[in-house]
Amino acid sequence: MVKVPIGKEVEINLWDSKKKHGMVKYFTDTMDLVRAESEFSLKKGDSAIVVESYDSFVVVVPEDEYTQLLHGSHLDGIDIQGLNELIYKLLKERIKDTGGILSFDELWSIFKRSSIQSVITKKHLKKAIKIRQSSFDRIKDDGDTIVALKPQECLNDITQIVRHSSNTSYVTKDFLQSTLHWSDLRIERILDYLTKEGRCRVEDSFRTGTRYYMKFS
Repeated sequence: MVKVPIGKEVEINLWDSKKKHGMVKYFTDTMDLVRAESEFSLKKGDSAIVVESYDSFVVVVPEDEYTQLLHGSHLDGIDIQGLNELIYKLLKERIKDTGGILSFDELWSIFKRSSIQSVITKKHLKKAIKIRQSSFDRIKDDGDTIVALKPQECLNDITQIVRHSSNTSYVTKDFLQSTLHWSDLRIERILDYLTKEGRCRVEDSFRTGTRYYMKFS
């Protein structure tokens, strides 16, 4: 009988993708075939990581950017700095859809569908978000924790707002929200950034609300 240590890499061999079980190859000085199962979609040739091990049987998860965060003899630890960097990557991947903004609950939902769902905790996530030298911002919005790319990285959002401002003397948050269908926070962060950079002038003395005048020269 073969008992594969937890944390070892194996290769998916014969696999029933519907029943999510089959055989995996485990390489040491020899090659052994071991029965396996997984909650995740896998196919022949995929690399996987052993997260539970019994005599001649293992439970595996796909080897991916999430499992690279695992450490410890029982894979019960998380690389917090690595988690912080992965959060930044997830924000970058969603920049067109969300403006690089995710709530804590949205972020938690992503990780709870990932290959490390059984290991990661909200405590891990909170620690990663609080790292001071993060490449992203941590914001409190109506009591919710939000993580967001720094506004200067959201070039598409900046371009969109400037473009919608070019055909009118000024814009308002309400106008941009109705036109772009973005969240208030997404719009406010870009307008605040443009104002701080001197590319936008703000007038808040109007009864109809604050006006933003773009500077194009």
